[in-house]
Amino acid sequence: DAKGSSGNNNNNNNASGSSDSKFMELLSGYDDAISLANQELKQLSALKSGPAVNAKKFQLQNILGYCKHQKLKLVMGRNEDLAEGIVRRNKKKGLTLKHFEEAAHLYDALLQDARAVSSLPGGGSPEDFDGDAAAAAAVEDEFLLEANANILRLRSLRCYYLAQMHGSPRVGKHAEALALLDQAESLALEACEEIGACDGMEGGDELLENLESALEEMRGEKCRVLAVSYLSMNASSSTRAGKSLLERLHDYDIPSAATMPLLTHVPPKLEPMACKPSFFDVALNYVSDYPVEDLEQALEEHGEQNSSAASTGFLGWFRR
Repeated sequence: DAKGSSGNNNNNNNASGSSDSKFMELLSGYDDAISLANQELKQLSALKSGPAVNAKKFQLQNILGYCKHQKLKLVMGRNEDLAEGIVRRNKKKGLTLKHFEEAAHLYDALLQDARAVSSLPGGGSPEDFDGDAAAAAAVEDEFLLEANANILRLRSLRCYYLAQMHGSPRVGKHAEALALLDQAESLALEACEEIGACDGMEGGDELLENLESALEEMRGEKCRVLAVSYLSMNASSSTRAGKSLLERLHDYDIPSAATMPLLTHVPPKLEPMACKPSFFDVALNYVSDYPVEDLEQALEEHGEQNSSAASTGFLGWFRR
């Protein structure tokens, strides 16, 4: 069994290593194609504009935009798989602040790549292309609409994970979490409308299904944050004072859900106790039986007899 499990682990490591190598090879291939297209465009920029030159530039611009888009698409797909994997692997055990931070960081990178996709060169027609790609007007085509819809989707998911970071027990910023959840829900609804309007969007149905599932999670998270915020605001004074459960057995309060309830202090707290040394209690019994004047007279009479007092002691005189 041990050999079989180690063999499975080795197979998984080999599979992930081969997929990583293929991923890097694809990125390297796209980088080479982008470099070659840029070199060709640089050579054509020195030529005088004309129908043939402009057509060649238009073709290279579209090739350049396509290669950049495929490269960004590859990177974005990998990053989104990583973010979803973090959430999926740790959902049963419970997501922590570190998991939310990792997912939010990945969605930051995804959002940057999505904005880069929306500004890629290409599109239009050769008749509208005048040879200057930088001065070319943006074309409101299906590709740009899909890119903007994807930006809205990623913004919504990024806000969602930022809200979970703010609403986690270690942070406890409930007002900020609620504001981010409202923003995430608004962006998700807008993204659903935009994706639904794009008829030929690749994987549009799956994206809509995932967004609807995320919307349900956002609404549930909003209810949870509202409940935790209410409980933290209305926590009892005994809980805030740090009293343990054993010290408030008859208090019917609701402890804060953000922290674990304090059952008892380990080690127990030191408590002051009213007590007297036994010597003074015994001496008081003797002193109360005699008046003060008689005691002073007796001390004066026996104060000179140091030797006898040393042998008998002070208590020996009282025992006569």
